[in-house]
Amino acid sequence: MKKVFFGAAAVALMTATSAHAEGGYVGGVYGNTDVDVLGDSDFYGAEAAFGGANFEVDLGLSDSDASDSAYSIAGHLFSRDDSHLFGGFVSLSDSDGSTSWTGGVEGNLYLDNLTLAGAVGYGSNSDLDTDGYGINTQARIFPTENFRLQGNLGWTSLDIAGFDEDVITYGVGGEFQLSAVPISLTLDWNKADADTTGISADTVTFGVRYNFGGTLRDRDRTGPSQAGLTGLGF
Repeated sequence: MKKVFFGAAAVALMTATSAHAEGGYVGGVYGNTDVDVLGDSDFYGAEAAFGGANFEVDLGLSDSDASDSAYSIAGHLFSRDDSHLFGGFVSLSDSDGSTSWTGGVEGNLYLDNLTLAGAVGYGSNSDLDTDGYGINTQARIFPTENFRLQGNLGWTSLDIAGFDEDVITYGVGGEFQLSAVPISLTLDWNKADADTTGISADTVTFGVRYNFGGTLRDRDRTGPSQAGLTGLGF
């Protein structure tokens, strides 16, 4: 019942906010995660994001051959102009028997065809007796209006039932929007390295999106662009 309610609330919020959005996308994703000691697993899902001058909503639905299906939603409120963005976010994710929430502050600096972005957050999952804090950063480069390349680097400090673990995350990716239709293709690689246990995980994700609200650079500067900054990895 909790998953049905969560899904219905997400649809209602998506419908309400998309009517006021200046840009956004809906799409599907497919990927693979390879964990050192556990092997690899495939996952797939759907994603959507809507936003404008001072707000953003991100939605996600995913399933995996190694875990239960999961839902996620994030809301952002911020002040934005031609030179920068600054604000805060709250996110919630839910899988069977496990709910995580994260909150924090975020900011962007706009430099011609380069965007520098960062977020600092705190999160908790009482079902897993886990909480932590961390920072995520991104550099987004636009060689053209409809071609984005990015690199990301993050650090999270976790307390897992009294056991401390630091996790470093880093990766690269890109998105290219076709000229004839507002459809884009995404490809991302990310790695997570746990300091104490030594476990690492590699994730490759491929996505297809239908975009509205202009070019990819327009979306970065006037629409939803913060989805990759809110997660702390639990």
